[in-house]
Amino acid sequence: MIVMEKSPELDVRSPHEAELRVERTEIAFHDLPGDRVRVQVTVHNDGAQRSPPTSMRLESAPLGAFVPWQPLTQLLVPALEPGESRDLSTEVMRPRPAPLGDFDGVPPRRLLTAVNSPDQAPRSGTRVFGMLALLRRGQTGGPSGRDLAGRASLEPDLWDLLGRGQPHWAGNINVFVGIHPVERHLARALRIYPGRTNLAMFLVGSPGRRDAFAFELVGLTADWKAALHDVTNCRSLLVDPANAPIEETRWVESNGGLMVMLATHPPAGCTTGNVEVHVTRQASRKKAIVEFDLDPAAQGTGCYSV
Repeated sequence: MIVMEKSPELDVRSPHEAELRVERTEIAFHDLPGDRVRVQVTVHNDGAQRSPPTSMRLESAPLGAFVPWQPLTQLLVPALEPGESRDLSTEVMRPRPAPLGDFDGVPPRRLLTAVNSPDQAPRSGTRVFGMLALLRRGQTGGPSGRDLAGRASLEPDLWDLLGRGQPHWAGNINVFVGIHPVERHLARALRIYPGRTNLAMFLVGSPGRRDAFAFELVGLTADWKAALHDVTNCRSLLVDPANAPIEETRWVESNGGLMVMLATHPPAGCTTGNVEVHVTRQASRKKAIVEFDLDPAAQGTGCYSV
């Protein structure tokens, strides 16, 4: 009989997994040269015992709440002593899809279709569908985080799809340590124009699924005016002043996903503003937080102003 030495295996279901903690605000992503993005996650061991090496899975999605996730990559969390924390990071690709058109000329339904159905051939002849499909095919699971990181790609930035690419990728990152997912949905350093109405969009819900959602705006000071608008069935992404905004804490019905527009009117001479859109799903009563970091001095085209 030939006895083969058994190589050590990664323990991904240890009894100490529940002691590993990730905070939403400690999931960060920063753009790098060459259309790459560094994703950094801080992991804490809150347990009383040393944790074993554990697999941490990352997923990404376009900016929004309760939208479908796509696999991104995996990282190895090393053994941590009780009370120890560790910053882990990886670099992934940022796709640059061909724009569907200008912000004021793309119907919201067309943008929803482009994001939610990338594998379908486009009738309009745009190239974005095929590009997204190829990117996602490269995200299938592999043997190690290093192998995955070499070909992993984020989901597309909504601004890129509208020809208004920003210096910072805006989207969602989901972190799984064991069975405990933690999400961050963030548009970072988005330029705003004081004294004007600024528009920024995000997605809510999944295609092919009926649901209802409630919204609440948190964080802006009283001198900033802000409102949310459901533009899903509108002719363009521009907010019609005649349309009433979404009434906060009231359920908004969805039949296959919503396109929601955040309209902010910062005062002249304003500095930075940070707003959180708290979205509650009726079916599960779970809440997701979409963050907008607004800055009049930020780089890039920023919000669409009217």
